[in-house]
Amino acid sequence: MLATLAFVLLFPLAGQADGFAETFERDYVLPLIKDAPGAALVIVENGKVVRQETYGVRQVNSSDLVTSETLFRIASLSKTFASAAASILVEDTPLTWHTPLKTNLADLRFKQSDYGDQISLYHLMSQSTGLMPHAYTNLIEENMSFQRIVDRLDRVDFVCEPGRCYGYQNVVFSLVGDLVERETSMPYQDYVSRQIFQPLDMSRASFGYKEFIEDQNHARPHVWNGKRWVSVKPTPHYYKVPPAAGVNASISDLTSWLLAQLGQNPDVLPEDMLAEMHQGVIKTSRYQAHYPKRKALGDIYYGLGWRVFDYGSQSGFVHHGGYVKGMCSSMVFHRETGTGMVLLTNSEPRDINQLVLDFAELHDKMFRGLPLRVAGR
Repeated sequence: MLATLAFVLLFPLAGQADGFAETFERDYVLPLIKDAPGAALVIVENGKVVRQETYGVRQVNSSDLVTSETLFRIASLSKTFASAAASILVEDTPLTWHTPLKTNLADLRFKQSDYGDQISLYHLMSQSTGLMPHAYTNLIEENMSFQRIVDRLDRVDFVCEPGRCYGYQNVVFSLVGDLVERETSMPYQDYVSRQIFQPLDMSRASFGYKEFIEDQNHARPHVWNGKRWVSVKPTPHYYKVPPAAGVNASISDLTSWLLAQLGQNPDVLPEDMLAEMHQGVIKTSRYQAHYPKRKALGDIYYGLGWRVFDYGSQSGFVHHGGYVKGMCSSMVFHRETGTGMVLLTNSEPRDINQLVLDFAELHDKMFRGLPLRVAGR
C-alpha cells in the first residue's frame, strides 16, 4: 500500500550518495513500512537533520496524507520525557534522585515496608524498584483510576531489593507525576509543557485522549485483520498514566526531541543531565528489552527512562520504543557521533524492534569504514 502513496520530502539528503541516512531509509525503513497505512521518519547525522519524511495516509480509505505536523500516540516513548522532567526537578528543587518516595508521598504503602521505604525517584526512572514486573499494568486497561490502582500497591510482591534487579513498570513509574505535583504545585502535564515542550518549540506535543482525538491532524491507529490494515478507535486507557504513556507528538516535535538528546539544546537539557540519563543503571536481558537475537548485540541496560546497549565495536546506543494498540514508535541514537532516528507509525510493523538493531549494525559498519552488508542481500 505505502509504496503507491505519495511521501513528502522535507529535508534533502546531506552529503554523499549512499550515506547513512539514505541507506538506512532505503534498505531498512521502507521495507518495514511498505504495506503500512502511514508513517513519519527523521534521521540525524553529525547533529544535523538530513532526512525528515512522511509517508502514506492518516487513515486507510482516506486521502488525508501524513504530514510533519500529524499527531501520533508515542506510548512508552513518553517515559523519556518523564526522565527529563525528573532530571529538571532534581536540578531545580530540594528533591534528590535518592530521596525516598515516602518523604514526599507519605500515604504511599507497599507490601514489604522495609523495601518500600527505600524506593526513590532513581529507582522509578531506572525500572529498578524491585516490584514484580508490570505490576497492575492489566488494571490500566480496566475501568479503574490511577489513584485506585496506586492504592493497591500494598498487595504487590517484591522480587528483589530496590536497585538490585530490573522490572519494567507503568503504574509505579508514573509516580514521578505525583512527585512533580507535590514539589511544584503544578500538574505533571503542565510541568512538562513548560519545562520541555515550550522551550524546545514542540508546538504540537500534548497529553491526553481528548487532545489527540479532537485534533484535526491526528493519525488513526490500525490493526492487521489477516488480510489488510483496518482502522480502529483509539483507546483511552494508557492516558491514565501520563508519565509512562501519555504523550502525543508529531515527527516535527520529535525531531526537536532527538536533537535535544544529541546535545543540541543545552539550555534545556545540558550535557551533564544527558550523560546521567543515558548511562546504563540496571542490566537487563535481550528478552526483557524485546530485542531480537543478534550475535553483535552486547550488554543491555535500562538507564533513566532509556534503554542503553552496546553493538559490535561500539557502545552507547540509546533507545526507547512505544506501543499502544494500532500504533508503534521507535527512537534510537548514538550521542558520540550525533546520529539518530525516530520512526512513527499508525500501524503495528512486525519487525520494528529489528529496526533498532539494524540502525546499530549499519552505524557500527559505516562509522568504522567497513563495507556494508545490506539485510536480505
